[in-house]
Amino acid sequence: MSAGTGLLPDFPSSAWFDALVGDVDRRRKEYERLGFADCRFAVEVVDDRGTCRWFGLVLDGYDIISEGELDRLEPFAPDVVLSGPHAAWTEMVANIVRHGGADRAHTLNALSIAGFPLSARSPDPVGRDKFYRYAETLQTLFDSAGRAVPVAGGH
Repeated sequence: MSAGTGLLPDFPSSAWFDALVGDVDRRRKEYERLGFADCRFAVEVVDDRGTCRWFGLVLDGYDIISEGELDRLEPFAPDVVLSGPHAAWTEMVANIVRHGGADRAHTLNALSIAGFPLSARSPDPVGRDKFYRYAETLQTLFDSAGRAVPVAGGH
């Protein structure tokens, strides 16, 4: 699914996450206002056949690093994995692009609080707590898709 702006790569892709992370420095004060973050976060996109694709993000202080698409989750050792079907993820991204940010029904928190359609899982309660503790930082990052983040060097 294209982000619909012509300025972002298709979701899900390493390039899409890289483009969002590229917006962090331009919005440094906003991220600093949200506070220090420390979390290894994985996005798990599950297609209709049950095949998973994973993308890694590292929240490190006031920085966010995209680890791109992961071949396997174990070596990345995420604190938390936010998992959901491709359709739910693309609906969320489309909503963000359409409105310039997620509406209340399409935030990471709203989509995961009941464990459906997205669910947060972790090997321990502290890891799962990190998702909710840093949800606003993560949402700010995802909402960058609604700000038509330019892709360095084009598509």
